[in-house]
Amino acid sequence: MLISVGWAAALFFVVRRWLRQRQAWQWWHQQQMLQRHYQAESIRDGLLQQTFAFRRYLEGMPQSEAEPATRWLDRFQTYYQSLEGLSNQLSPPFVADSLPLALQFALKDWQRSHPALQLQLDLPTDWPSGSPSQNQTVLSVTMALLRLLTAEATPQRLTLALSREASQHRLIFELAETAAADASAARIRHLKEIFRSLAAGQLDVSRQGATQVGRLCWRDE
Repeated sequence: MLISVGWAAALFFVVRRWLRQRQAWQWWHQQQMLQRHYQAESIRDGLLQQTFAFRRYLEGMPQSEAEPATRWLDRFQTYYQSLEGLSNQLSPPFVADSLPLALQFALKDWQRSHPALQLQLDLPTDWPSGSPSQNQTVLSVTMALLRLLTAEATPQRLTLALSREASQHRLIFELAETAAADASAARIRHLKEIFRSLAAGQLDVSRQGATQVGRLCWRDE
């Protein structure tokens, strides 16, 4: 009888853990699909429309007329920056070679959408190259967590430090916001499960007043 109860309890915890993992992966997949959808919409509604307009303009422009070179340079500079931004979203720079550089680039790019944000980074220069897939996981989960924590509040200051001791790596950030808005607990649980599954790491999030504190810990693959 006791053995049967023990097996039933063990089965219950296994099933519950499996369901939690399944929900986390479903949420993560949905977020990735939405991100790709928005990027595709940006290409269709932005870059492709600009390309079409440029072609129409060139087709209809009399040979005897010419727009000043500076105006064309401004337009193509905007076009180039848009393409560069999309390519960075689809494949973050430096992620295959250096996690500190990838984090620095992604966070400074994220800062552009939050002009008032004070950004302070403590990133080592002698970081091992590591696994590109693991670097991508750490970067993706970190940025997803920051977006989640700032969905309903304006970030004022972000301090982030990356450190390691032997094979143990640690990323800690403190995010000060204008208001103590709480992110979805379910989504944070999903991120914790994703990070644990993909990087065999641990993600913790806590609050100190209007400051959110995030801690990511993982080991080399």
